[in-house]
Amino acid sequence: MTSSSPEPRKTRKELLSEWRHNEVLHAARHIFGRLGYAAANVEDIAKEAGMAKGTVYLYFKSKEEVFAAVLALDLERLTQETIDGMSAAESFVDRMTVFLNLRLAYLRNNRDFMRVYVAEFGSRGSGSTVIFEVKHRYIQRGIEFMRQCLERAIARDEIRTVPVEAAAYAIYDIARGYVERHLIGSTQLDPEEDLAFTHSLIVNGLQKHD
Repeated sequence: MTSSSPEPRKTRKELLSEWRHNEVLHAARHIFGRLGYAAANVEDIAKEAGMAKGTVYLYFKSKEEVFAAVLALDLERLTQETIDGMSAAESFVDRMTVFLNLRLAYLRNNRDFMRVYVAEFGSRGSGSTVIFEVKHRYIQRGIEFMRQCLERAIARDEIRTVPVEAAAYAIYDIARGYVERHLIGSTQLDPEEDLAFTHSLIVNGLQKHD
């Protein structure tokens, strides 16, 4: 029996670098949410983080890269929480509840930043390659997991047989629409009422018909 070697301890320099990197992202989230993407600049972010502008450039080449890093951090957290939460749920109905509830929680906790994201980069035709690559990476990971959930639900006779890839994309599109309409205020429904409707729309649309 062999034991795995312990992870090497980070040096003081590595810990300081990691802390500064996280401070930049924390500051950037506040600056983008407060000023918007166009009005914000690296100097604003550095000032908010309490460091020199040159220090920010040690970690990121541009404002766009900073924004992409904040978005990636959010999407990584949301995607992993979604996978973990849905994996623990017993039924497909419960997994959809977890999926949508996490998006409601994310909307509430990150409204200002996400409003900026939707305004600047939310369209499918966004001109930012960096932002597109971040979105694509996490969306594809989420779609693949949703496809597996759908396959499992079909095998367990919880839902009718559907093309799982198309259904996974449709569920993500419906969830994105839910988030976006509450960000831009284009619905009269409160978030919980809309969430219940969205949940029933997905579940009822996939139910087996007698």
